[in-house]
Amino acid sequence: MEKKNTNKPITVYHTQEIKDATHKAVLSCYGVVEIVKREETLRKDKRVKKGIVEEAIYVKKYVNRTFTVDVYLAFSNEVKITEALAEAQKTIMYLLNKQFNKRCAGVNVFGEKIVSAR
Repeated sequence: MEKKNTNKPITVYHTQEIKDATHKAVLSCYGVVEIVKREETLRKDKRVKKGIVEEAIYVKKYVNRTFTVDVYLAFSNEVKITEALAEAQKTIMYLLNKQFNKRCAGVNVFGEKIVSAR
């Protein structure tokens, strides 16, 4: 019986690398104005003091070395929101899979605000 030599180096992706790549991908999407900040008290899976805000890119890692990303965005009022959400989701998923060797299992995009043009 032959033994397979599987001494390939295991690549570990850090959460900050994933957030940076997501941030870069989001801002290139059509109709996206900014990534909004959310209060942590709105999320039910974390209990922290009220008033703490952070950029709304949440990365969830799994044991099989894949990850999912949740992104909260503000869109321009001059675009069709459903199309902009779908386009943002497709673009982010494509760029993350390209950069992280198809380890992105899913991208959830939420429209939090609509910003009027000035």
